[in-house]
Amino acid sequence: MVTQGFLACAFRSLNPIRFHLHPHLMQKVFLVTLLTLTPLIAADSGAMTDEERTYLLDQLEQSKKAMLATIQVSPAQWTYKSAPTVWSVEECAEHLILAEDFLMGAMQQTLKTPAADRLPTANPEADRKLVAAIKDRSKKATAPEPIVPAGKYATPADAAREFTARRDKTIAYVKTTNDELRAHSAAGPLGPMDGYQFLLLLAAHTARHTAQMQEVQSGSGYPKTTAAAR
Repeated sequence: MVTQGFLACAFRSLNPIRFHLHPHLMQKVFLVTLLTLTPLIAADSGAMTDEERTYLLDQLEQSKKAMLATIQVSPAQWTYKSAPTVWSVEECAEHLILAEDFLMGAMQQTLKTPAADRLPTANPEADRKLVAAIKDRSKKATAPEPIVPAGKYATPADAAREFTARRDKTIAYVKTTNDELRAHSAAGPLGPMDGYQFLLLLAAHTARHTAQMQEVQSGSGYPKTTAAAR
């Protein structure tokens, strides 16, 4: 682990007298060393690395774009149900709106747990496996009661506005936070998950139910009128 003692020792080793470096060259060496150590410091503290932040933002932005594109439908398409137990596009969209706050709340609760070393699964390979597992619709799940849809949004525009407001808030948090998301964990649907992975879950969950809406839209009984025909 990177410690203050390690950093102090590293910087003392750059003493310009010992190495007879010109002050300007010394400054460049210092900056290069600092940039090299920054990812290690982030990993040690539990904060996201630059690579982790970029991957998470990409998942959040991509799933937002796909979801909003998928709900551009007509009134008949919005409420169409292929069977009583199968969610409509409207119900899937409402579920995602409710889930945004629900999963952000779960992440925030995770941050209240005692800080610890990173989980063994806190690495890029495991993160991507988690995302793939959540998106896999061959394995079904039952929504918790707080995020079961109840027909709240009358139009796609209403849902798009509410979802966008929530997702943009999530994205703004991810862009700026220095919270130690990797140092706090709790039980998740696929085992222990840290705060960062709860945010990946949020993004992948959106992609999962966007795929569900697309399944509804591909059904033989789905109304063929378009949103432009309203």
